[in-house]
Amino acid sequence: MKKTLKAVFATLSALSLVITALVSVPAANAAGATSINAQPVSKLKQGGTLTLPILYPPIQYNISHPDGNDADVSTMMGMTLPSLIYFDADGKLQLDKNYVSVFEQTKKSPQTLRIVLNPKAIWSNGKKITLADFVGHWKANSGKDEAYQVVSTQGYEDIKSVKAGKNANEIIVTMSKGYPDWQSLFSGLLPASLTKDAATFNDAWRTKPGLGSGPFIFESANADQTTVVWKRNPKWWGAKPLLDKVIYRSIPPSAQYAALANNEIQYMDLATDANSLKLARANSKLLVHDVPGVGTWEHIDINSKNPILADVNVRRAIAVALNRQVIAEANTGLFVKNPVVKNNRTFYEGQACHVDASGKYGKKNTALADQLLDSAGWTLATSATEKDSNGNNKVLGMRYYTGPAKAGLVANQPMTIKFTYPTNYPNRANIATLTQAMLRAAPIGIDLQLREVPRPDYFSKYVDVEKLDFELVTFAWTGSSFPIGGSMNIVAKDSNQNYAKDSVSPELDALIKKAASELDPVKRCDLANQVEKALWNVAYNIPLYMWPGTSATVKSLANFGSFGPTSLDWTKVGFVK
Repeated sequence: MKKTLKAVFATLSALSLVITALVSVPAANAAGATSINAQPVSKLKQGGTLTLPILYPPIQYNISHPDGNDADVSTMMGMTLPSLIYFDADGKLQLDKNYVSVFEQTKKSPQTLRIVLNPKAIWSNGKKITLADFVGHWKANSGKDEAYQVVSTQGYEDIKSVKAGKNANEIIVTMSKGYPDWQSLFSGLLPASLTKDAATFNDAWRTKPGLGSGPFIFESANADQTTVVWKRNPKWWGAKPLLDKVIYRSIPPSAQYAALANNEIQYMDLATDANSLKLARANSKLLVHDVPGVGTWEHIDINSKNPILADVNVRRAIAVALNRQVIAEANTGLFVKNPVVKNNRTFYEGQACHVDASGKYGKKNTALADQLLDSAGWTLATSATEKDSNGNNKVLGMRYYTGPAKAGLVANQPMTIKFTYPTNYPNRANIATLTQAMLRAAPIGIDLQLREVPRPDYFSKYVDVEKLDFELVTFAWTGSSFPIGGSMNIVAKDSNQNYAKDSVSPELDALIKKAASELDPVKRCDLANQVEKALWNVAYNIPLYMWPGTSATVKSLANFGSFGPTSLDWTKVGFVK
C-alpha cells in the first residue's frame, strides 16, 4: 500500500484533499527527483521502530473531517486507509493492486466508473472491504446530509449512484455529470462503521482511529496525543512490512534537529528551518535529501470578513506593499539558488499549464499601495496634534480612516491589524516580522502588530474557517497530483478550506466550479488560469514561495526521505543491516 508523504504545516490539504490524485492535463504532473536512500529489501533488517516528528497533536483522525485535514494526520492515516492508486517513480498513476485490480472509466455519458476489488482486501477486524464501505464514503462526503462535517464534497456531490456490479467484488459508480479527476475518488476510503451516521463520522475518531486496512494499524496514543504509536498489521495480506512500529511524536520545529542528531527521531523536514539545514549538512551521521519542491507552497491568508480587510483595495495594497522576493530569499535562500516567488496557486513552474497570473497586484509597488489606501479612505497622519478615534495623538506616518461611514469602521480609526503566527516556528516568525516591517514603512503606514500564539492551538483556535480569529496569517498548502481540482476545491465559496470567503463573488465562484468540472484538458487549464488571475485581482491571498523538497534522515534509514511526486511504500521502509 502506498501513500504520498506530506510533512507540511497546514490544515489540509492543506492543498486540497488530503488524498491527492492525478490531473488530466498535458504534462501536468512533471516528474521530479527522489532522494530516499533507496535500498533493496534484502539489504534491510527485519524489525525496528521508526520515530517521526509531527507538528501538532492530532485532534481528529478522520481525514474527511475538517479537523482531520492535517498533513501529519494524512501521513499517519496513509499507513492504514485503503487507496485505489499510487504514483510510481516517474510520478505516473498506478493501481494499488492490494486493493483493486480494476479502476476504469467505462462510459463518458453518463460518466461511469468500474471498480473491481481485490477479494483479499480486508479491514483490521478481518471483515472484507465491500460495497457498503464505498456507499458510506460517498454519502458522507456528498454534502447531501449537512450534519456530516466534511472537508470537501468535490467529486462526491457529482455521483448519482454507487451500486454492485456483476459480483460482490465489482462496483459501478455512475456520475450525474462528468468529473475530470475521477481517479481521486475513494482513496483514503473510510469504513462503513465510521460513516453510518453523522455523529459517529464527526466524533468517533477524535481520540483514536477505528478500523484500518494497511500494513500498519493504530496501537496507542498518550492522553494529550503527543505520542502516537502504530504497529504492524497482523492481518495485512500484502508484502510484509520491515518495521515493527512507527511512532509519531509532537516536536516543535525548533527542537527537531537536536532530536534527530540524538537519534530520538530518524527523519525531519528541513524545508522550514535553514539553520537546521546547515547543521545537518555538517553532520556525518545524517543524510540530507535535496529534491525540487513539488506543490507545497507558503502563503499569507487575509481575513476578508475583517472590516478593514473587507475592502478589496486594502487587500490589494497589502499585496503590492510586500517584497515577496525578499521573503522567499530569507526563508529558502540556503536551499534553492535564486528562489522565485509563486505567481500561480494551481500550477508550479515547469508544468505545462503554468502561467504568471499575478498581474500588477503580484509586483511590489509602494506608489500603487499608497494610491489604493488613499482611495479606500485611509489617510496618512501628517500632524501629531490630531486625535485618533481613541482620543490619542495620531502617530506620524500611520494611516487613519477618513472615508465614508462603513460597518465596523469609525472616523479616525487607526489602521491596526494583527499577524498571527505559531510559537517555535522560526520561518513563520520570519515571515511575520518581514511583513510587519514592509507594511509599517512609508508610505504604507499600516500598524501591523505581531501575535504569537501557542503552536498546538494555531489551527484549532485561530486559523479555523468558523472562528477566523486572525487578520493576516501564514501557513502552507500541500500540493496535489490533481492540481486543478485540488486548487479549485480550496477557493470555492462553499469550501470548508476557504478562509477568505467574502473575497469570492458569485461570478468568480461560478468560474471556479466551471474550471473544476470541465472535461476538456486544454479548456480546463485555461479556465483554471482565468480563476488564478481573478484571485490575484481580488487579493484572495498572497502566495509566497514553494517549499524546497529538503529533508534529513539518519544514515541507517532506507527508502525514506524526500519523495517528490513518488508515493511512499511503507512495506519497504527499514534500516540497513
